[in-house]
Amino acid sequence: MAGDWKIGSDQRRRTTDQLRQFRRANDGAVAWDTEAPADFTFLYHPDRVLVRAEHADEFEEAVSRIDGLLKDAPQREAALLDGALLRYTLPPRARGESVAEVLDLLESEGALTPGRVSPDHWVHVSPQGGSLCPAIEPLETGLTKPWPADSWQERGDEVSVVVVDTGWHPPAGSDLRTPWLKGVEGDDEHNGPDLRQYAGHGTFIAGVVRCIAPRTSIFVEGFAVDGLGGGGVLESDLVIQLEEALKHEPRVINLSAGCRTRQDLPPIALDVFHTTRLRRRDCVLVAAAGNDSTSAPFWPAAFDWAVGVGSLDRDGRVSAYSNFGVSADVYALGRNLVNAFPDGTFVCRETPDKDDVRVFSTGMARWSGTSFAAPVVAGLIALEISLNGSSARDAADAVLARSVYDSDPGVGPIQVLGPPYS
Repeated sequence: MAGDWKIGSDQRRRTTDQLRQFRRANDGAVAWDTEAPADFTFLYHPDRVLVRAEHADEFEEAVSRIDGLLKDAPQREAALLDGALLRYTLPPRARGESVAEVLDLLESEGALTPGRVSPDHWVHVSPQGGSLCPAIEPLETGLTKPWPADSWQERGDEVSVVVVDTGWHPPAGSDLRTPWLKGVEGDDEHNGPDLRQYAGHGTFIAGVVRCIAPRTSIFVEGFAVDGLGGGGVLESDLVIQLEEALKHEPRVINLSAGCRTRQDLPPIALDVFHTTRLRRRDCVLVAAAGNDSTSAPFWPAAFDWAVGVGSLDRDGRVSAYSNFGVSADVYALGRNLVNAFPDGTFVCRETPDKDDVRVFSTGMARWSGTSFAAPVVAGLIALEISLNGSSARDAADAVLARSVYDSDPGVGPIQVLGPPYS
């Protein structure tokens, strides 16, 4: 059952391991909402808040109404998405409150409408004993062919797909072992022989898309290249990367990342990105549903305008780690996929495999998580566009319409993509 993923001290240790690494990678600019790291629900920048431009006056007035709350007025640090989204830095709090506690106080005192202002959430790390978007760290494989297998597409137009992720491993595009990646481009993540955590994540995902939809022009837009960010990105910085992605005129964007949020409210930056950018375009965003084995919303997969993808095991049941409910519109194979991966030595950082040394030398790896179920669906949508000239939204609807309803005893009714993708 899906809930089994939360059981056991290994998961708590794994979450604590991840958070320590994540905080180090981001110079300490990471806060969470609970005393024990393993119990956190959401992560955020300790000094930033996000506000829609139309609510800026309400926020500034609310802060001024609470005597002694802040030592100085909030500083408007940046205007993003043509000024529709504002990012503020809060000065030191007089009583030491966290950003989340400041917002709680403003709302409880009636000075601020709930949901008008939010922390600047960290996107990627999952809460409550879960994991970063991969459910496990990458595994070696003796296989020389990918799974799902690379397919042959005899007709159809080229379709632009952008994978917004950790970056791209350029040698994979000319490697005779991974010919399905020829022509893929992206932001170089500069892998060396000692592989960083999440190295190869974007390359693996691009490989899954290309195997299912060969006539795709793929660009991997990197938000954590050179190991920056520890595999994560702030919500306000992610929308800048998504804006960059739109310059490639994609019909499909794959985002195998996400987060929980304060009070489970929709993240402001991603909501503004949709209203000011994405909904004006013939483009659909496919997002991983997350690996927390929960029905709580995981964003952006939980938005009704995104296609959220949960993970299936080979037997067609929902993977123990997969989120379900509002974050998963459909489920596809996410367990033990095989695709392109950099050669090198990888030292595991997480319990229970901490310090295990894995040597990759075949240009391939085996990996599990909703991160890898999402590009299965992204590829199918791109294939539908290529073959039938559909709009992106119509293609997504067509792919979901071909899924079948099933019932998993752990999560209830689910919408499942059938063989060979489950």
